[in-house]
Amino acid sequence: MRVEQENVVTQDRNRVAIPEWVEDDGIAKMIGFELEQIGYNPVLFFFENNIPEDVDYLLTFGPYNRILPLWQNNARTALSRRPVVIHWNTEGMPDLRIPPKFVQLLAALRSKIGRMGRMRHSGSVFDHFVDSIRSASHIDQWFKRYRYHGDYEYACRKGWLHVLSDTSHIYSQIRSKIGLPTLYAPWGASQRWYEDLGLERDLDVLWMGTRGSERRSRILDQVFKELKLRGLNVYIGDDEENPFIFGEERTRYLNRAKITLNITRTWYDDNFSRFTMACPNRSLVVSEPVLPHCLEFKENVHYVSAKIEDLANTIVYYLEHEEERRQIVNNAYDLMMTDLRFEKSLRKMFAAARQQITRGPIKK
Repeated sequence: MRVEQENVVTQDRNRVAIPEWVEDDGIAKMIGFELEQIGYNPVLFFFENNIPEDVDYLLTFGPYNRILPLWQNNARTALSRRPVVIHWNTEGMPDLRIPPKFVQLLAALRSKIGRMGRMRHSGSVFDHFVDSIRSASHIDQWFKRYRYHGDYEYACRKGWLHVLSDTSHIYSQIRSKIGLPTLYAPWGASQRWYEDLGLERDLDVLWMGTRGSERRSRILDQVFKELKLRGLNVYIGDDEENPFIFGEERTRYLNRAKITLNITRTWYDDNFSRFTMACPNRSLVVSEPVLPHCLEFKENVHYVSAKIEDLANTIVYYLEHEEERRQIVNNAYDLMMTDLRFEKSLRKMFAAARQQITRGPIKK
């Protein structure tokens, strides 16, 4: 694999601990692979276990579980041996129509409740209340975006977090404006997640991923009903109609799919990670209108944007106009191979981390 020698890190500060949020975590392994390509030495560990010793950096991402205990445990390490903490947020924020100051207030409260719940041991009324709602996991799901934001602010105040980055330019700007400096680091194309397999493009339209919300489920049903009535060959990998697809199987499907559909959970979500899987495999992304979370992607240049009610007709148009489809596919592929290589965001975050070694963690 290509490595730019002038940017390879020195061997004295190159060990990076990366938590696996689930068993056989494909994202953690992919990040580890990309770090190896630019000279780092990744060390993967399960997030509930101790952080490996003698690492220089702790790179967390997601989060896909509770992250504060991980950072708190890191802070207990002697200062001379404490890894620099980088967090790469890939999750959404609360509704963007809510004033940021109100979001901060609710986020701080949600984070505090979570911290109190983890510390409970006294048999108090609060303990019993937390236990009583534990089974109602949907409550936590409703407020988890507030928890993420509140946990980030708390970790910064405590000096546990050195570099906060976000895949969304919009979210990074919002957090920075309310006093939480956040680096924009888009999710790019990983060498582990694309390959030219030379397969026939025999699949007209692909959907991959959970439905995730009533909104997205309703739109998917509407669009695929229209597409099926037109006799198109579709695959819905939602773990309901068909199983999820991951790893090499996902790459095979993307090599077969002429078009990959993009629908977001909410009207404002960042869903560009889907683009960075489809585009390097030369599958055209057709999407509902989305906010500019990833500045590098331009609608109707690197992907096709259409109103929800026009998605089915737009898909049919690009299936019938192969040359127009190929031009956008090539534009997107070129973008992924240049400005949106995965390693570029890694280099950006670690450059910021090296600066924080002398300046200290984010201050609130």
